[in-house]
Amino acid sequence: MDDGTAETPAQTKARLVAESELKYARRATVLDHIIKLKVEAGEDDIDVWKWLQGVVQRLGEHGMSSEESVIENEVEQVFCVKRMDWHCGIKHELDFLDLQRLVDVDVFAPQGSRPMKRIHTSGNPATSRDAVKDLPRAFYNRAWITSLTQCQLEGLDIPEESFSWLQVAVAMV
Repeated sequence: MDDGTAETPAQTKARLVAESELKYARRATVLDHIIKLKVEAGEDDIDVWKWLQGVVQRLGEHGMSSEESVIENEVEQVFCVKRMDWHCGIKHELDFLDLQRLVDVDVFAPQGSRPMKRIHTSGNPATSRDAVKDLPRAFYNRAWITSLTQCQLEGLDIPEESFSWLQVAVAMV
């Protein structure tokens, strides 16, 4: 903490929850702005952005990863993203969304925390948060789902609806 004392477990949990809420709000705001601009311009990729907005909305605040900052090589501050073993791999889509704040500097004011390098590896610590409930099966990691007991699986309240993943391709200009 700023005063030199260590965080209590409750303070750590509160900080991580607040960071997840902020990350969700930031992503939702970016998507709202991009969709509004795409609609006004009549662009043809609006369905991809609306799909991505649906993904972020379904994940909600509790589906946002938490991070611990570290100094790598004492030069660059990076975030080691905590593993969410239940989470299917949507790093590409969420990183693309986070990148829009840097790419569209004429649209997004430079406020809030600056997007930073995020390291995703299997060696990163796992999050202590429970899996988000009531998501379509496609949002969960297949290997993780198959490792659950029937009781645990039922506890997730997975709806019967299907959810189709889009392949998001990005053309950098």
